[in-house]
Amino acid sequence: MKKIKSTLFLLLCIGTFSVSAQESGSFKKSPKIKNNTGLYKEKEKKEDEFDELPKLKFNVEIETERVVEGSSSAVTASTKYEPLKALNSSVSSFDTTSVDEREPLIIEIEEETRPDGSDDFVSVATYFSVWDATNIDPYGIDVKEFDDVVDVELYNKDQGRFWSVPNNAPKLTSQFGPRWGRLHAGVDLDLETGDPVYAAFDGIVRVNGYNNGGYGNFIVVRHYNGLETLYGHLSQKNFESGTYVKAGDQIGLGGSTGRSTGSHLHFETRYEGNPFNPTYTFNFSGAGSEPVSDHLLISARVFDTYGLALGNEYGDAGNKVMTRRSSWTVAHSGDSLYSIANRAGISVEKLARMNGMRVSTSLRVGRRLRIQ
Repeated sequence: MKKIKSTLFLLLCIGTFSVSAQESGSFKKSPKIKNNTGLYKEKEKKEDEFDELPKLKFNVEIETERVVEGSSSAVTASTKYEPLKALNSSVSSFDTTSVDEREPLIIEIEEETRPDGSDDFVSVATYFSVWDATNIDPYGIDVKEFDDVVDVELYNKDQGRFWSVPNNAPKLTSQFGPRWGRLHAGVDLDLETGDPVYAAFDGIVRVNGYNNGGYGNFIVVRHYNGLETLYGHLSQKNFESGTYVKAGDQIGLGGSTGRSTGSHLHFETRYEGNPFNPTYTFNFSGAGSEPVSDHLLISARVFDTYGLALGNEYGDAGNKVMTRRSSWTVAHSGDSLYSIANRAGISVEKLARMNGMRVSTSLRVGRRLRIQ
């Protein structure tokens, strides 16, 4: 009996061992995938870490520094946009409120230039405004054909228009006129490099340029009355083209840039591009310098026709630019050849002829027409 029980027990052990071995062998090839609880624990751990970060806060409490009156280092809204500066004592006592640019009707301008040595004009620009930010004299007006008398108002106290001499206590060191077979198109005023240079009248900076063979750093300001002033040999320029300036604004610093034998301000006055003697506008008597009058009559007699025929002392920079312009406009709803000719100041026959049309032609909206 004991042998039988021993035998059965032995057989049972052998069977159990065999099953275990089979299970062990089968799961070696395809191990059972355990529940990857570690992955979720890791995610939960990261989320917990983010949750523990401090929340985003917006600090709406702005600390302001107390501004001590009279302190030069204190910055306020007024000093930021209108920096404190010493008043230019040479400026007249009334302020400027506005500049009347009297802009003409904006039309399309096609500009052509004739290269040296060629008889043909080449189109160089098409734009929609009478404005040239590059050339000193782009107007192409011959003073010999100037048969009008124009009353130019230099300043007007009642209308708030300002004036200023171009530098402190200006003293003449060289006159306007022919010199060494060329035209000295302005006057030279004594100053030291770094001395302030002021806008003579209210206006807009038209040209901010540099001319190595002549003016050096220079600025041309176009004024509300049709007058233009030029400031040459500057060591620094403070305003870009298109900037409004008032008389007495410091537009730059004096210097000796370009073709200059020493520091001085080359100052020009021009009307429609043609230079005339600046002493017609200012007396240049040192600390007592002031305008000769509040008005200036511009006629052919103002211009030095002999000097203009010689060409500018500083070369092409101050000479007229050989240009030819044609003006265009576009027909809008309700326009006719008659209405456009009337606005352009020409006859309807001339308008039709310039555009290869008949007077009776009906215009379509958007039609481009040459008017000059």
